[in-house]
Amino acid sequence: MKTRVFVTIAALVVVFLVGGAMAYAQRTETAEIGFPFVAAGKEMAAGKYIIEASLAYKPVLLKGPTGNVARLQVITLLGRHDRDAGPELVFDKVDGKLVLSEIWLSGGDGFLVFGTKGPHEHAVVGGSNPRK
Repeated sequence: MKTRVFVTIAALVVVFLVGGAMAYAQRTETAEIGFPFVAAGKEMAAGKYIIEASLAYKPVLLKGPTGNVARLQVITLLGRHDRDAGPELVFDKVDGKLVLSEIWLSGGDGFLVFGTKGPHEHAVVGGSNPRK
């Protein structure tokens, strides 16, 4: 009887720990992007986007206002550089287009999803110092 109670309690502890880790690993936030841009090679319209990300190097999903979805491959994680409470998106200006390059979710590390070689400008949505 004591063994059964112990096993049940141990199983519940494992479920809570794994569930908590999974909740931490999967994050969802929204961002309003006021201009057209490119993400994962797809043309995306201005609008409200849902960002779904995992710390397990899985693709970051970007879901647009018209149902379009971009699956962004994570190149590397980026160390947190500030304490912004909301998401921050960084776009590289490449050949006259804005290409989504970094995704920073509130309070966590960022994701590099596109790298531009050579000098280029940025546009930033969200964060503590947004600029275009």
